[in-house]
Amino acid sequence: MIHDDSGARVTVSNRQRLWKVNTRGLARVARRTLDLIDATDSQLGIVLVNDATIAKFNAQYHAMSDPTDVLSFDYGEGQGELIISVECAVRQAKRYRTTPVRELVLYIVHGILHLHGYNDVTVRDRRRMRAAERRLMVCLLPPIRPNSSK
Repeated sequence: MIHDDSGARVTVSNRQRLWKVNTRGLARVARRTLDLIDATDSQLGIVLVNDATIAKFNAQYHAMSDPTDVLSFDYGEGQGELIISVECAVRQAKRYRTTPVRELVLYIVHGILHLHGYNDVTVRDRRRMRAAERRLMVCLLPPIRPNSSK
């Protein structure tokens, strides 16, 4: 578990053992994301799990038995929690030809946006959310550039 004392309070707990994860780096990303959306007084818990665990949470809270990438829980007064499947990040990274780290960062951004009023239910809401994700991702990570041969 990592506690970060500057700005927003972010706690990252790695409860899966399939993949190594830089929890300090993810805490920095979350804190920076909260800073970028002017939510520096927030308290955020991030729990990294496997597909089986997130599927249980998804069934319990959303009546869907499949694993998902991220679940957001808003506890009010600037407090929230993200449950993130690392297994899903690895799988989706292969599918979208990116890296698991970029996927995890995207899940953090996506979850934080949910906690701060964004939704992706309607097409319009989804477009708005994707645009916000892109803006934040550019600030958080360098773009992936295709390999160029000289």
